[in-house]
Amino acid sequence: MAERERVIDGRGRTWTVSKVRWDEAAEEDFQFWYEGLTPEERVEAVGDALEGCLKARGLDAVPRLRRVHRRIERPWGEVSGGRRPRGRLPRASARHQRP
Repeated sequence: MAERERVIDGRGRTWTVSKVRWDEAAEEDFQFWYEGLTPEERVEAVGDALEGCLKARGLDAVPRLRRVHRRIERPWGEVSGGRRPRGRLPRASARHQRP
């Protein structure tokens, strides 16, 4: 079983530190993320981890997405506006055109 200890840092945040054997680490990690946290807390924890990683690299905040991509379904079909089809249609061979 893991040895747990609560530590309070200089900013008043409470950290839980646990020492786990290597062969029990995967199970302990699963219990922390899936049984110990709600889905909202998991999303927030990932965001906090990303923000901490970026701060360690010298960035102050998580950058916004710069491009917005949209998928628009076309109202028209294979042939648009009375024009030819978008692809080439195979032609009949020349021997069928002779009388």
